[in-house]
This record gives sequence, C-alpha cells and structure tokens, in this order.
Amino acid sequence: MPKLYLKRSIQNLKNLFWHYPKNLFYNCYYGFPSKKLTLIGVTGTDGKTTTTFLIHHCLLEAGIKCGSISTLGARIGNKEIEIGLHTTSPDPSVVQKILRQMVDNGITHVVIEVTAHAIDQYRFGSCHFKTAVLTNISHEHLDDFIDLNFYTKIKARLFRHTDNIILNRDDPSYQFVKEQSVAVPITYSITKTSDYQAKNIKYSPTFLSFEVGNLTFKTNSQYQYQIYNILAAHAVLSTFHINPQIILSVIKHFPEIKGRREEIANLFHIRTLVDFAHTPAALHTTLESLKRSTPGKLIVIFGATGGRDQSKRPLMGQVVSQTADIAIITADDTRNEKVEDINRQIIAGVDPLQIKNKKFTYYNIGNRQDAFNLAVKLAIPGDTIIACGKGHENTILHGKTEYPWSESAAYQTAFRLKK
Repeated sequence: MPKLYLKRSIQNLKNLFWHYPKNLFYNCYYGFPSKKLTLIGVTGTDGKTTTTFLIHHCLLEAGIKCGSISTLGARIGNKEIEIGLHTTSPDPSVVQKILRQMVDNGITHVVIEVTAHAIDQYRFGSCHFKTAVLTNISHEHLDDFIDLNFYTKIKARLFRHTDNIILNRDDPSYQFVKEQSVAVPITYSITKTSDYQAKNIKYSPTFLSFEVGNLTFKTNSQYQYQIYNILAAHAVLSTFHINPQIILSVIKHFPEIKGRREEIANLFHIRTLVDFAHTPAALHTTLESLKRSTPGKLIVIFGATGGRDQSKRPLMGQVVSQTADIAIITADDTRNEKVEDINRQIIAGVDPLQIKNKKFTYYNIGNRQDAFNLAVKLAIPGDTIIACGKGHENTILHGKTEYPWSESAAYQTAFRLKK
C-alpha cells in the first residue's frame, strides 16, 4: 500500500505540472473548439461504450449533426476516425484536434466516453459538459487509484460543473456522487424509485421488454444490464427533448456494436460471441444473462491484462466459476508479465465448491488461439461460447510488441479445425 500512495503522489505532481498545462496548450492551439459544441459525457466502469454508441445513434436519427469519441474510435457523423490502440479517452493533442475537425464539419453535439484516467489527467480540461451520465462504479483500476473510494472521487469530478447530471439510482456510488454535484440529479433505476424506473420487466427467448411511465421498451438484446444502458440513454435524450419514439425504434433491433455481445455465425448450432467484459462486475452481469438464455453449457474464454490492477484477478476467477460451466483461462494483453503468473492469480479465486460439486471446470491454456480451438472443440449444439476481454481490439500486446489479433478470426480458425 505505501508503494501505491507514493505512485499516487508522483501521479498528482505529473497531472498538475504536465497534463494540465499540456491540455491548456492544445485548447489554445486549436482555438477552444469545445466552446462551439454541446458536449455529452458518459462515465462509469462498465457500459460506457454501449451507452455512448446508443446516444450518438439516436441523436443522428433525430437529425442532429452529432459526433462521438469512444473506445471504438471517433465518429464525425457516420465517418470513423482512429484514435489509437487500447485507447478510450485520447491525449489532449488528439481530443482537441478531433473536436476542431468536428466544428469545421458542422457538428453541433458530441457524445464522449470519459474514463477516470481522462478526468484525473485533465484530458477534457476546459471542456464544459452540458449533460453527463454515470453508468456504474465497480472494482477497476485500483492499481492507479488506491481504492474504490478514491476511484469514485475521481469519477465524481465530472459532475461538479455539469448542467444536467444523470445518475444510476441503484448504484452504490449514487449518494456520494450526488453530494459532489452542483445540479439536482436526474435518476434512472430498476429497483429503487427514480425519475426513469424500469418496471414490468419481461424476458423471452427472443426479446426483453420493460415499461417506463407510459412507454414500453422492447429490444432483441436480452441482457438484463442492457436495461440500464437504455435507461441512461433515454434520460440523456430527454434532456434534449428528443422524441422518445426514436429510441423505442432504435432498440427494437439493437444496433450492432463491434466487440460488444457481437455474434459470430457458424454451422455448428453453437452460439459464439465476442465481448469486451474485463471487470468482475461486467463478467457477472454478462454471464448471468447468458446463462438464462443458454439451454446447454456456458463456456467462457477470458484472461486478465498484465501490468494492471492485480487485485481484480481472483475476483474474476470467482465470478466466472460461480456463473459459467466451463472456463478457459488464457492470455489477454500480458504486457510485462508472464501469462502463467496472471492465470495463477485468476485461478486462486476459483470457487472450490463449484469444482467439488462438478458444477464448474476450467482449463489453463496460455495461447489465446489454442483457447478458442479448445472451446469450439468442447462445445455441442445448444452451448454458448463467449470470448471476453478483447472485444473489438485488433492487436494483442505481449511485452512491448503489438501483434495482429482478431477474436472473430480466432473463432473462424477454430471452426475450420472442428470441421
């Protein structure tokens, strides 16, 4: 713990004397483009990308000239712009350049996925957010933010100078973030009373539906946590007086988001998916929803990133062992660590009772392609395989080298071998 506090002190100095001046310089260099734009910020541990994508999609459908900056890259209308590998909230030199391009292209609104690191390092300093929404806060990045309380404090900074704040009433962070905010929050929820509360939730093999006030939301995306993403987007759109019929129409066939619950077609009658879930909370909600809709076994391919928060690794092992039938623990971006060490820490969290009661088994396969091959080999019709952690990313980082990688291509290789 003393090492973490020392690391944090050094980071604070770096933020003040490097990141903050750097942000001011690029704001000046590009002429403070954010002042000509209506900014919408989306922060939280999980669900940021989907919520950002959904808001952006609905604003375009409403006829608003809208851009976005997220893990998937930047968009000016429907035009995509790369922002760098493994990047969600880019460096100020990139952010301000993109915002300048948006202004020059007649964009009026921008939906931005805002990470804790971006807030901490002033990457959006001098940017005023008209509306900001919090999806949730759970265990993540504690190697940089010491503990969950400090991580929450960093996230809460986004809401101190925002006109409209939208908070998840069900999330444990709600009360603290509310107290840190200047505006009266607009709230959404499933369990607690809020401004936009989902009621009469119904599941079927082909759809999920719920009611908010006198509106009925129906979507073909059957994940329970999708309700929160839809509610958050609906609340944001309401602050701009967007006709709710737009989001009702958009979610009927939920827009496909690369690397987020993305289905990969095959001829084996096995459901095969790619997802970005890489936190204990995201794994829990994703696997819990899939378990409900899988008649056979639920098989999970996953690992943990090297050089990052080690304390979440056993939690990931525990969650997966309690929700899946089979896990294949494998490499993610190992960076400067050995995959054997990372996987050992994940396995330390596996629930021994699940193994003893024969409700769960796991394989430790260091090579990610070999993990895909084994998963597809083990699966039979009616089973679901989900590959978690890499999502849309097209490289895998080992040491300091980025190697080409594709989750969908890994599936295709495994399919050929199964034939």
